[in-house]
Amino acid sequence: MTDTLTQLSEHLYRFTDTCNVYVITDGDSALLIDAGSGEIVEHLDQIGVERVEWVLHTHHHRDQCSGTPRLQDRGAKVAVPEYERHLFDQVELFWQTRRTFDNYNDRNTFFSVGTNIAVDEVLEDYETFQWRGYEFYVLPAKGHTLGSSALLVEIDGNMLAFTGDLMSAGGKLYQLHAMEYCYGAMEGILFTLQSIQALRRKTLDIAYPSHGEPISAVTRDINVLERRLMDCAELGRGMRVAGRESLPEPIFLPEPKFIPLSRHLLWGGVWTCSNFYVVLSESGKALFVDYGHAFAPHMHTGADHDGLESMRFIEHHLDELRDDYGVTEFDLVVPTHIHDDHTCGIPYLQRHHGTKCWALEQVGQVLADPAAWTSTPCTFPKPIRIDRWLEDGETFQWEEYEFEIHFAPGQTEFHSVYAGMIDGRKVAFTGDNYFTAEVYAGGKTEMRPYQTTVLRNSFQLGMHRRCAEVMRRIDPELICPGHRDVHQCNKQELDTYCDFIAQKEQVFRELVPEPADHYIDLFWSRLLPWLSVVEPGETVDYRLLLRNNLERPASYEARLLPPSGWDTSPEFHRLTLEAGQRGELKLSTTAPPQADNTRRLLTAEIRIDGQSHGTVSEALVTVRACPS
Repeated sequence: MTDTLTQLSEHLYRFTDTCNVYVITDGDSALLIDAGSGEIVEHLDQIGVERVEWVLHTHHHRDQCSGTPRLQDRGAKVAVPEYERHLFDQVELFWQTRRTFDNYNDRNTFFSVGTNIAVDEVLEDYETFQWRGYEFYVLPAKGHTLGSSALLVEIDGNMLAFTGDLMSAGGKLYQLHAMEYCYGAMEGILFTLQSIQALRRKTLDIAYPSHGEPISAVTRDINVLERRLMDCAELGRGMRVAGRESLPEPIFLPEPKFIPLSRHLLWGGVWTCSNFYVVLSESGKALFVDYGHAFAPHMHTGADHDGLESMRFIEHHLDELRDDYGVTEFDLVVPTHIHDDHTCGIPYLQRHHGTKCWALEQVGQVLADPAAWTSTPCTFPKPIRIDRWLEDGETFQWEEYEFEIHFAPGQTEFHSVYAGMIDGRKVAFTGDNYFTAEVYAGGKTEMRPYQTTVLRNSFQLGMHRRCAEVMRRIDPELICPGHRDVHQCNKQELDTYCDFIAQKEQVFRELVPEPADHYIDLFWSRLLPWLSVVEPGETVDYRLLLRNNLERPASYEARLLPPSGWDTSPEFHRLTLEAGQRGELKLSTTAPPQADNTRRLLTAEIRIDGQSHGTVSEALVTVRACPS
């Protein structure tokens, strides 16, 4: 290792360490891009730097940040990519919980540091970080690691990108093994393609990688690397890149494209993680029905998912709308349901394109406050602003189109179905409710529709009966589902769908005692907020949502059982509900005067007609000191 300090321009230096450490100066103060071993602190006086105010990290690897504590000891603050924060300030927990035996996670998180590094700020995707006269734009650079970021900034008249280990000069990867995210799978190729394409769309004079020489011919090297990555993807025969064993004709690579369903209706394509659709108006505006991931590997729900991570959205398809379809405004998004694979792109649309979001009230309540509802699966952590709250059965106008929306609690309780006339056809956007599957009957195989069931998504028998009623009422000609192929619909298809729901209800009823919903409904009680962070001494108000699945009136009593050291009343609160009725109780507790920054379990004990059902409902809470 050589520890040399090289001037790159008037206010920019490179220190060669375990990684390239870049020093940006303003008088006697500096900001660093990555920290390496920390040896840089012994050389800053050579360029008149007396203090380092910030260290911005491109990713979490030890060669980037093992020396960060040395800089913190001298007063530097630290900012890290938002999707790798846990590998800095909770890395000790990561190592405690990381799987060792029977491990199919091949991602290079094994190169994490061993001791927690305090974080002062996160570098949020597609946002900017300000330091003195410099503005750093945070561009997702997923590939070498899941949460890597590139930092774009103008320095000394040149537009630069600090790209971490995304790529090296000459159109090369820094490390091939980093492309393997899961056992035998090279999804990193897919992610790197997306990242370098996003970088290519920026007007850059030069890129500075974490290892190796500067990339002076940025576009040329990106084009070379893109071709090399495609050669790898096209090898096939075990080279899984996008959840498929081989890609003899990778029609969606290097970039996915829309499939036009009619002149004004576009489909993201079956290869997207979750289907999304775009309705085009004659005025140049676009309406999105859902907007999630471009590719299924972005889900990371299998063996390559570490417990402290959350989904990271990467922009896709928007340039195609502008360039190929003349879209001038991403005007509106209407989510069918709450699941993160369908909604994770909506906060991006809102923050960077001013896109409005209209949602059914039952759906919007979860999207607007996801932490409160995290007891239900697949909630995306970033809140979504609801600009218009829609009611069940409401019709609404957007541009030249009229849509209707219906509450359709199917795969999840928090679900809706949209329908409208588009290019002469009645189209239904059914989210994750309506699918088809092969069924063998009468000596032959045929495709039949069905209603998906996920009990942890909150389920009562009447919910799916309602879905059947909604589909009958809409009577669509074309069904645009949340996954798999778009397909035609007719009365016979709807009859089969409704028959399946009726048959399923009969099967379920035979499996449990009556009243069936009492033994089926997982969320007859739900504590909100489910996930919260509070200050020492703060009083926290909870809502306990209840629904009476008994076929008679019943008295419900509940009290909170908080963690040790919390102050709460031991008394039960009471509520009487008629058969089938819903209600709620308000409960409160006060946090202890000291912060411990540890996630704790809080429960609610519930009685029905005096009989205890134990601590049925739970929530998680952290007492954290407010930063001064």
